[in-house]
Amino acid sequence: MKLSCFLFCCCLSAKLFAQNDLLLLKDKTQTLQTWTNGSYIQFQFSSKQWIEGIVKMVRNDSITIDQIQLRQVGNQFGFASTDTAHFGLLKLHVNEIYGMPKKGSSNIISNGALFQLGSGAYILLNITNSLIKGEAIFGAQNLTGLGIAGGFFILGKVLQSTHKTYLKMGSRYKMMTIQLGTNP
Repeated sequence: MKLSCFLFCCCLSAKLFAQNDLLLLKDKTQTLQTWTNGSYIQFQFSSKQWIEGIVKMVRNDSITIDQIQLRQVGNQFGFASTDTAHFGLLKLHVNEIYGMPKKGSSNIISNGALFQLGSGAYILLNITNSLIKGEAIFGAQNLTGLGIAGGFFILGKVLQSTHKTYLKMGSRYKMMTIQLGTNP
């Protein structure tokens, strides 16, 4: 009796502490991030739609995700609270993941927003002051400053068009699964 109870407990503990498969985001040979069952994931699907959810299962080369969406909504007192909407299970192949959000991609200088904001404010202020003072807007003294501000605005637009907020899967970034144990 004691032996059968001992064997039952061993089998139960082996099942409880079994390792799950991993989903990896790799930059060539370096692992950037890992997910396992129960992890939160956000990615861009092959249809360019952003999907977020909880990883339910990682098997061989496919994953199952419980799709959710977290939203900030006002409660009855007017304070922000988090609301979760469930959309059901989605099973997909890891090659159907098109992109992953880039961490730290909201740098105001690298995305060009600071250049556009600053130069736009300078141009507006310069034109307003010229109109108030009765000076020529495109006069010799004013044209240099407007040209430099216009150049910075164009620089901000170029930075905005080249700045990516996601990592595109391809030759450099890859999603892959690693089997850590035997799957039932």
